[in-house]
Amino acid sequence: MDGTLRAHLRHLARLATAAALAVAGLGLVAPPAHAEAGPKVSVLTRNLYLGGDLTPSIGSPTLPAFLAANAALLSHVDLVDFPARAALIADEIRERKPDLVGLQEVALWRTGPLGDPAPATEVRYDYLALLMAQLAGSGHRYDVVVVRDEADLEAPAGAPHLRDVRLTMRDVILVRHGGRVKVHATSSGNFVNNLVFPLAATGGTATSTRGWTAVDATLGGRGFRFVNTHLEAFHPGFRLLQAQELLRGPLSVPGRLILVGDLNSGPALPDPTNRLAYLALVAGGMVDTWPILHPGDPGYTAGLGDDLTEPAGSVEHRIDMVLVRGAVAPVSSEVFGTERQTPAGRWASDHLGHQAVLALP
Repeated sequence: MDGTLRAHLRHLARLATAAALAVAGLGLVAPPAHAEAGPKVSVLTRNLYLGGDLTPSIGSPTLPAFLAANAALLSHVDLVDFPARAALIADEIRERKPDLVGLQEVALWRTGPLGDPAPATEVRYDYLALLMAQLAGSGHRYDVVVVRDEADLEAPAGAPHLRDVRLTMRDVILVRHGGRVKVHATSSGNFVNNLVFPLAATGGTATSTRGWTAVDATLGGRGFRFVNTHLEAFHPGFRLLQAQELLRGPLSVPGRLILVGDLNSGPALPDPTNRLAYLALVAGGMVDTWPILHPGDPGYTAGLGDDLTEPAGSVEHRIDMVLVRGAVAPVSSEVFGTERQTPAGRWASDHLGHQAVLALP
């Protein structure tokens, strides 16, 4: 690690300490009992897991290593079998019947002829289509109301595939079909601040584009905005900048706000710099619902390993959140995702899901 980066991280750590002290002064106070009056909206956040680790490809020093890493990644995506995992996630949604669902890492994997300069178009796995088919087949239909493309990456894969492989990441919001929530407007955006990785093997770069999706909706005559996001995983500075973009952008409206997603940040992560994005959101007025409803419970949501076979108790970080602002009162919530496995013994994702019921008094 070079001296400039170390100095930058030390500066971020000092900021994290100062932010933690400021946020501690805000306190987390349970809402009064009468705040639970009014209609209640159920929201759910779920990271679907793209199917593998991109870092070996990004860090490959030579072209042969790059081809081998990309081939191993595609083989791993096949191995962890999203069609089987989609059935588990559909069961989770069917059982909980959320009004709104925020999804992250809704991968679209495509392939094409090796070395073809045209973008790959042959669909190998469309996570959204597979999940929606499972939901429809179970008789619990949801409508796809917002889809935002995030990172769109393509690279050649060596043997045994010998294909160009394209990964398009997406964030998605679902609304229960024919349900109580009425959507009046949708919006989405990509962050201005996105991490760019140099690729030593090719001399090029890869951009970790991220963003957010949102709906403006009503339930029982109460209006609210529901925002879904997935912040940067690999750099605390960019993650903080993206949280600040949320506060200036989709979270800058008055009234009731609900933010869900994989923040890759939390109040108790071991590295203080990884707490910064969370602390910025809380300092910006967003209220973390989990500690209000579950004081003393860490509420861990990640991670169950790349192979999705780690023991259920191996989760050790809380980064999948439901935050609120305005006249929104947390009523109940749960973390779930270790109730069942695929026939091959894999979990639905490397993250757990998080559902919350919120009153709109």
